[in-house]
Amino acid sequence: MTAAKPKRAKERRRLTAGEVVVMAVLSILVLAVSFPVLYALLNSFRGYADITKDPMGLPTSLDFGNYVTLFQTTEYGEALLNTLIITVGTLLILMALVPMAAYGIERVGGRTGRWIYLLFIAGLMIPFQVRMIPLVTSMNEVGLYSTLTSVMLVHFGGSAAFGVLLYCSFIKGVPREIEEAANMDGAGRLRTFWSIVFPMLLPVTSAFVIIQALGLWNDFFIPLVFLDASSAGTINVALSRMSGLMASQWELIYTGAIVATVPSVILFAAFQRYFIKGMSIGAVKG
Repeated sequence: MTAAKPKRAKERRRLTAGEVVVMAVLSILVLAVSFPVLYALLNSFRGYADITKDPMGLPTSLDFGNYVTLFQTTEYGEALLNTLIITVGTLLILMALVPMAAYGIERVGGRTGRWIYLLFIAGLMIPFQVRMIPLVTSMNEVGLYSTLTSVMLVHFGGSAAFGVLLYCSFIKGVPREIEEAANMDGAGRLRTFWSIVFPMLLPVTSAFVIIQALGLWNDFFIPLVFLDASSAGTINVALSRMSGLMASQWELIYTGAIVATVPSVILFAAFQRYFIKGMSIGAVKG
């Protein structure tokens, strides 16, 4: 018997000119996006004198003193806790109410539900700047101004309209026969939704949670307006207060920016596939 001929190694496919251009453009974009983060990371290990003397210099050693100083001498620790409470609290309220509201509009509301849906859509068209002064006045009158609750309620009001729009488009694709079978087995509307319908909305829920979590964590304007100077504010407000007209704590600003970035990167990296799946399903349904 003759020996089997060795398999030829697969030849690498040569890139076309168009693919080379695309890869070059993507490489430039990656460098442009990652440079500010890398610059802040390197400067978080340098002192104020080194940064002002040579802003583009490299750290001579990995000194974590800035990270210790950030939490010991500033209100950044309290601001970090406030940001966490606002983010988690708002997400819990959104998850408890928005999916059920969308389900009620699509399955229960009928013609009235259509009008309610239009009101939610109208809420997306009104800029926050138009609602800002009435909201501040209302929160002050009920005693909620400069509290974390006021920030969470304002965020909820702004995000609910987008959530209802997103969930309604997905609920339309859920077969009614599944719900009818559950009703025949004695399940009520509430149990049918949480036990059968909501698990089917996991892709859109993952995408919605990631979008809102990143927006809540990185928001600056709403906490700045609804939390006065007596509060530590959120991480972005705390970083803003470190920058003054005469002097800025650049080493602490860079350090705080890196601390604020890490949770966002971890969240997106952990749930990236769910986010992409949810958005791709939404594109097909749209």
